[in-house]
Amino acid sequence: MLGWTKCGFAAIQFAMQAVEQYSDRKTELEGKIRSLESEKTFLVSDIAALKEKVTELELEKQATSLQGEVDALRTEKAVLEEKAATYDVGTSFAVPTSAAAGL
Repeated sequence: MLGWTKCGFAAIQFAMQAVEQYSDRKTELEGKIRSLESEKTFLVSDIAALKEKVTELELEKQATSLQGEVDALRTEKAVLEEKAATYDVGTSFAVPTSAAAGL
């Protein structure tokens, strides 16, 4: 009977060690999950901010480009108005604006 008790005790000890290892692994995995969830939250936030920044930069680039085009068109219009005025010195020359033309 004594041999069986030692064997039973060893089995219980082994089972307790296994439970302890599983418990430690569970704690380790739960910590890893919390860490990954936290990192995911930060990454999602950073990605959203970066997307907004990229959109803003693209819009700024487009606005700058359009501003250059508008400036060039204004200059061209002014030059043409001056040129037209030199041909028609006695009459005032007015080019209808987009609003006046119904556009």
